[in-house]
Amino acid sequence: MSVDNRLKKIAGMVRRGSTVADIGTDHAYLPVFLVKEGIIDKAFACDVSDGPLENARINIEKSGVSGIITRKGDGLNAVEPFEADTFIIAGMGGDLIARILGASPWIRDEKYDLILQPMTAVEDLREYLCLNGFEIILEQAVKAQNRIYTVMKVRFSGKALESSPLFYFFGKLIDNIGEDELVYINRKRRIIGELAEQIVDIDSQKVKYNRLVEAIEEIDKIIG
Repeated sequence: MSVDNRLKKIAGMVRRGSTVADIGTDHAYLPVFLVKEGIIDKAFACDVSDGPLENARINIEKSGVSGIITRKGDGLNAVEPFEADTFIIAGMGGDLIARILGASPWIRDEKYDLILQPMTAVEDLREYLCLNGFEIILEQAVKAQNRIYTVMKVRFSGKALESSPLFYFFGKLIDNIGEDELVYINRKRRIIGELAEQIVDIDSQKVKYNRLVEAIEEIDKIIG
């Protein structure tokens, strides 16, 4: 079983000795890795579909590890609130991650660690987190299989606030810019720059355009 840099980065944010619920586990690669490495002893490998759950069961059995329970369920409904303290939601769109969090109000509790790895709509997810009282306490970029991802560790603070376009587009990656973070930032800078050029003359997109320009100007000050 191979575990790429993306999953290793996620695993590196898991607190030792915690109980993990991997939401959308697919093949259960991450729970198996966490148990094998001795980071955790117990995990729930959760998915909404039978196929991925069967793949998870097969891989868990092949790995020879114990302590991993498979669960079928939609989003966080696969587990009870008291069964885990760390919830991993990775490999799906940021808008879907936001919907999963919004569908389970009990997750708004500071005792839970959330490790999120959105594939798309990352800025929408960051905005959702800010406006709904979640704090991104750590965010790092990672390269894997010729792609660049961001991984964030999140906890509920209860302090809902509106942040800046700079934060929505680049998050806490700007706090500690390493090699991977710089790759991610430059890629996102190029994407939003191209988008701004496309909508500059569209009156109905003025608000969005101004947000993009503000983010571009601020990130250019940081990365030169």
